[in-house]
Amino acid sequence: MTLQNLKYILTIAECSSLSEAAKRLFITQSSLSAAVKDIEDELGIQIFLRTNRGITITPEGKDCVKYCREIVERTDYLSERYRKADTPPLSFFVSTQHLPFAVRAFNQFISGLDDDRFNLGILECNTEKLLEDVSTGTSELGIAAFNGEQLELLGKTLSSMDLSFHELDTLGLFVFMKASHPLAEKETLSREDLNDYIYVTYDSDNYPHFYNEDIAPGNPFERTVYVRDRASKMAVVRGMNAFCIGVDLPNFNRDIYFRRRNTELVAIPYDSEEKNIHIGYISRNNTVLSENAGCYLSLLTEHLKKLRLPITE
Repeated sequence: MTLQNLKYILTIAECSSLSEAAKRLFITQSSLSAAVKDIEDELGIQIFLRTNRGITITPEGKDCVKYCREIVERTDYLSERYRKADTPPLSFFVSTQHLPFAVRAFNQFISGLDDDRFNLGILECNTEKLLEDVSTGTSELGIAAFNGEQLELLGKTLSSMDLSFHELDTLGLFVFMKASHPLAEKETLSREDLNDYIYVTYDSDNYPHFYNEDIAPGNPFERTVYVRDRASKMAVVRGMNAFCIGVDLPNFNRDIYFRRRNTELVAIPYDSEEKNIHIGYISRNNTVLSENAGCYLSLLTEHLKKLRLPITE
């Protein structure tokens, strides 16, 4: 069976006439009829019923026509996609922990593209999947945030996967909570301040603690809620006297969230022994980064600089 034969089936179904379909296809009616017979014999079904009044399509034929149309349309799309292209579409994929600044930089990267054909991806995932994506080449870069202990413990894993971590910046930690939270007016927050409240963090399944993409604040809090996406995380924080800890806030807007107004959410510096959180990218060893990767990392660095600006009243 050929693609041309599938087009024969579709044309006959549209015309409801062998003679009309033959004219449209510029072949003889006998040749078209023979081609249909060959297809029906190959598939073991009868697609069309031939009568003195013309032809009608069988129930099996209707099902066959549906799949013929899908195959032909996909083939036409593929042909059109590459027909005039001298080069393949721009392709660039980034895997990232649930880090809003990584997404904001990616949005800016897309906005600056001149290409009208591209395959791009910003893939939010846990640390284990991030390492897998970069190792297998699914993504060119993996964007991550680690504390010092995590980086040390991840060293052997990265080496065994032929990966390296490249630091871009260091950031401080903040506690994020709703403005009506009992602790929202404090200038800084310590672990002791937070012990009686609900800690919201990402579920790290059964992986070691150093895979946790929230920068683990020491021993687990006694009241912890686990989530798997940023929307759920913020919904819990907004909905009760809960908090989360990190370097960046989903839907970041310094005017709305980081100035001390009576806004929905506030960010309060977290007073902990771990003062520096290492932000960087993971890539495969002995691999030259693409121009797209370099452009994205440049934008990412600018977004990281914004997070280092002082919080003002």
